[in-house]
Amino acid sequence: MTIEFVLKFLGWAFLLVPTAVFLGVSFQMIKGAGEDDALIRALSLIGLALFLIGAITLVLVYTTDLLI
Repeated sequence: MTIEFVLKFLGWAFLLVPTAVFLGVSFQMIKGAGEDDALIRALSLIGLALFLIGAITLVLVYTTDLLI
C-alpha cells in the first residue's frame, strides 16, 4: 500500500461521505416539500437526477478509461 493509494482513498472518502449525507438530507427535504406540491417534487427530482447523472459521469471519466 503506497502513500499515493492512501491519499486517493482518503480524498475519495472525504468527497463521497459528505456528498452522501448532503444527498440524504436533500432527499428528505424534497420528500417533505413534494408532499405539499407536485410541481415542487417534479422540479426537485429533475434537478437531483441531473446532479446524479453528472456526478456518475465524472466518476466514470476520472476513474476508468471509458473515453480513451
